Amino acid sequence: MSYRLGVALPGARSAAAVLDHDGRVVVAVERETETVGGILDAVLEAARPHGIPASKIDHVMFAVTDLRALAAATGYWRGWPGRLAKVAAVRLGAATTSVPPLALWPPEMRERVVVASTCLSGGAMLDGSDYEPLDIEGMLAFARRISGTVGAVAITGVFSSVTPRHELAAAEVIREEMGASGAILLSHEYGGLGLVERENATILQAALTAPVAEEAAKLLAVVNERGLSRAEVFLARSDGTIATLDNAVTHPLSLLGATDATSVVGAAVLSGERDALVGLTKADGNVRAVCALTDSRPRMTVGHTEVAGVPTGLSVPALVPIHASVEEAIDRAKDAPGDLPLLLVGPGTRAFVNSLSPRIVGTALAGTVRVESPADAEAAAAVGAAAAPVVGEARRIVPLNSPRLEEIRTAVREAARASAMRAGADPAKVGLVWTEEKPLAYLSEPTVVMRVRAGGPPRVGWMAGKAKVAVSARQDAR
Repeated sequence: MSYRLGVALPGARSAAAVLDHDGRVVVAVERETETVGGILDAVLEAARPHGIPASKIDHVMFAVTDLRALAAATGYWRGWPGRLAKVAAVRLGAATTSVPPLALWPPEMRERVVVASTCLSGGAMLDGSDYEPLDIEGMLAFARRISGTVGAVAITGVFSSVTPRHELAAAEVIREEMGASGAILLSHEYGGLGLVERENATILQAALTAPVAEEAAKLLAVVNERGLSRAEVFLARSDGTIATLDNAVTHPLSLLGATDATSVVGAAVLSGERDALVGLTKADGNVRAVCALTDSRPRMTVGHTEVAGVPTGLSVPALVPIHASVEEAIDRAKDAPGDLPLLLVGPGTRAFVNSLSPRIVGTALAGTVRVESPADAEAAAAVGAAAAPVVGEARRIVPLNSPRLEEIRTAVREAARASAMRAGADPAKVGLVWTEEKPLAYLSEPTVVMRVRAGGPPRVGWMAGKAKVAVSARQDAR
């Protein structure tokens, strides 16, 4: 039997849980520790009486609130780590300079992150034709100017969601000039339709990739020191899914809000509810926010999300903070009339439940059908990380009168499957999870944004797979 180990590192109190192959919680712990090693030692010690040594754990999933927690650092961060790579930014679309690159950034952040930026001819039209010819000579000159001065390059093209060919061509020019000395990030890989918000997210990702990769290497070392070297390591993402360590560090902004997301997923796992409201508690026993659980996933924000003062199109869990009362947050968290269960999770669950009038516990607050604190609620974030699926997404702007419409739809579905496999889904078990075609307004021809999500359970790591083959061979020999 194989097991999954989930770890949540939200700050001063951490949690960990071991789930069996059927998704049942075998052991869960919650401790006042800020180190990765400390919480791993605690959960592995608690698992031994259940006959679960480190060698039986095939997957380790981490959910972090603070990206510095990857290095087992102390302190609490609410949005940005202290160390960033220097980035060069390229926009392909010379006719878009009414809002030039980085125009909406706080000046101190812009000066801290971006070494150089340029806006060159390029990009695509809605029908996939060229918006402007790609300025190869300008791209080459810029590549020579920044070579040796930056740790990463962010390339953003007009309507690269329709076709990324100019971004890919520009990346080839950069790579030939710079060699393997820095990362190259392309905006079409990060989603989002708005040019400026997609560009901002790509630049921020570029600034974070190298530092987060360094922290991930330290995390991996701590895991291996505990005898978990055969396990595949995953990081939780802001939508309640997970991705392999190597994939996640190339998409570091997707980690923001991960412990909130896995807390909501964990509430669903522990309670068996698919639709509910989830109250996230602090260690002092107060509810800090309420989030809606919809079809076993956290409801996500739609629209602008600011990161370090920079506007992006990223989605994070739609938390309603507690300003006046829990009842008010409950009301604001709903998107439809009707009462729902309120599931309380997090390190202060017991303290909050004890503060309630006995007549409320197990019955209801205003706007709820009942108030429930499921077993192991304090470790819900770790349970959610361990139970989370691997999901990939693809999106594309599609003109409905295109003669290649069905071909495009098929290509987007395959791109979603490929994205899921790159994120670490088991290739044999990847399936389509969700498809949406949303009309775009104010266009001369009918056009939709097609979004497809595909996913499945996490793949078995190379060392674990090798061990399984060896066991199978021994059994066949008998």
